[in-house]
Amino acid sequence: MKKNLIGFYLLFFFMQVNAQNKKIDSLKQELLVAKEDTNKVWVLARLSENYTWSFADTALMYAQQGLQLSQELNFKSGEAHSMTDLAGALTTLGNYANALDFSYKSLALFKSLKNSFGISYVYRRLGLCYREQGDYKRAIQYIRADLKLRELLHDDYGIIFTQAMLGGIYERNNQLDSALFYAQSAYKVNQNWSGLLTVLGAIHAKLRHSELALDFYTKAIPLAIRDNFQVDILDAYNGIANVYINEGKTDSAIYYAKQALAQKWGRAYPIGLLNASTLLADIYASKNKSDSAVKYLKVTINFKDSLFNQQKTREAQSFAFNEQLHQQELQQTLKQTQVQYKNRINIYILIAGLIVLLIVAVGLWRKNVYKQKSFALLQKQKQEIYIQKNKVETTLEELRSTQSQLIQSEKMASLGELTAGIAHEIQNPLNFVNNFSEINADLIDELQDELKAGKADAAISISNDIKENEQKISHHGKRADAIVKGMLQHSQSSSSIKELTYINKLADEYLGLSYHGLRAKDKDFNATIKTDFDESIGSINIIPQDIGRVLLNLYNNAFYAVNERQKQSPQPLKRGEEEYEPLVTVSTRRLGSPPTGGDEGKIEIRVADNGNGIPQKVLDKIFQPFFTTKPTGQGTGLGLSLSYDIIKAHGGEIKVETKEGEGTTFIIQLLA
Repeated sequence: MKKNLIGFYLLFFFMQVNAQNKKIDSLKQELLVAKEDTNKVWVLARLSENYTWSFADTALMYAQQGLQLSQELNFKSGEAHSMTDLAGALTTLGNYANALDFSYKSLALFKSLKNSFGISYVYRRLGLCYREQGDYKRAIQYIRADLKLRELLHDDYGIIFTQAMLGGIYERNNQLDSALFYAQSAYKVNQNWSGLLTVLGAIHAKLRHSELALDFYTKAIPLAIRDNFQVDILDAYNGIANVYINEGKTDSAIYYAKQALAQKWGRAYPIGLLNASTLLADIYASKNKSDSAVKYLKVTINFKDSLFNQQKTREAQSFAFNEQLHQQELQQTLKQTQVQYKNRINIYILIAGLIVLLIVAVGLWRKNVYKQKSFALLQKQKQEIYIQKNKVETTLEELRSTQSQLIQSEKMASLGELTAGIAHEIQNPLNFVNNFSEINADLIDELQDELKAGKADAAISISNDIKENEQKISHHGKRADAIVKGMLQHSQSSSSIKELTYINKLADEYLGLSYHGLRAKDKDFNATIKTDFDESIGSINIIPQDIGRVLLNLYNNAFYAVNERQKQSPQPLKRGEEEYEPLVTVSTRRLGSPPTGGDEGKIEIRVADNGNGIPQKVLDKIFQPFFTTKPTGQGTGLGLSLSYDIIKAHGGEIKVETKEGEGTTFIIQLLA
């Protein structure tokens, strides 16, 4: 029924879609005849705005042309508008670092022009950019600033649009009461905007109002097509799929998620495609359809790589660092200004003293005037200090946002290492399956020959061999299936919900994944692994994905340390020297009794290596964010910092014991 209703809406709005296309065609015709003046800048700006939510690459092209022409004409207002349009197109394409760069440049230019509408426009772009990065606190801050300016300017349409955006951000941040308030306020005035309808659909979906959610999503699709808002089309299809998942209608959910992936405009909105592929991977995993789950999991990983790869992370980090340098320059200028003020005050005091000595009356009058001027200067200086303080606080928040993006990059790197290890684990049972399949093919040929020769006993013997081989094929096929299911579990995001987990099994599993992951990267790498697990520990209450990330990071560091020492070992050996053997040891034990009489028992996990050890001079820094002893490009410096935070969040403790030239031991203690 819903599918037929969507088809009806699409047919109903077909003529309005043509009208939208005619509007764009009209602008293109106007561009062809426009002279190289400010009017052409505005035509380029309108074209960029019309393409932002449909073909962001095209929007980017027109915005760049507008910026270049504005700079040639020294047209500051057009330059500011073009940079704001660039920020919008870059946000849609997922290039957040450059989007923020152009936004802050255009904001400074609009402020210098005292253009309130332009400032409000930039606030909106900044809010959208931070929303797409998941920084909802900063997104709400800028959208609220936009709403306040729109109210002062009595911009009724702008107020409605901003209220809808604010409702959408609150919905993503799961503040559903606030989200519903702002979205309904906008809906009372305008019921024909697809973006607002998708926001209302998302809110009601989270409130479990399935019928209302489906109704809003269904109405949003034809409106989005009418206005050429491709972002809203993908969001609506993904939203419908999520509603059907919550209702247990997985077939319908698959249909609409595939509709989102099939959109011809989807490449202009990679986040929408990422959401759709993630939905399909999760659904097929829940239905135990491993082939389809792995297929869409690969699609999901590809989209994540394109959106959050290390290059974009480095761009965001570079932008934040440049902003920090700019603030330091401003502080240096402020200090110089303060010195100048002090010198000027000293001169005034000297002059005032001389005048007092010459003419008492005139001196007193001058002294009074001087005090008034000094007070005004001090007030101005105080105001400037206050402004600089706000700018420094803003820069600090931006650095924190950059840190969150780098942590996400570290998690994605961990996922890659897991995948390499799992691929190696899968290869082993697959080799058995292939080998026994080839043997069975040969045995079947022999069986046919024996049957033709009438040798029944020989044929029965061969058939028994075939049966045994088939059982082995089945056994190893189930092994591969179990590994794939484990891979799907490890690739899922942490639910942040603790569950009883057999810690010895978890530690051993991640140890194998780490070792084989490194072996997949470096075929020459080899190391001896020793384990000593205390079977009395049993299961403890933890978040297994998070603790797994901690163990994986410690194992990777241990293998890296022994591999580096092995590379440094002299070849050939001198007389009396023993050949270095890389060794990594993992052990668990119970430290105390289970909770009785107020005493809490603990379990301990030790990860030890016989590498080069950690220098004492840097030992206090290893848990600090961004600190690493690895060469540039081989580590982000976030692994141990992230591990420290995870263990602290579990109420545990992580310590390190090391001796240079002999090795390092990391010790984790958790509540049993």
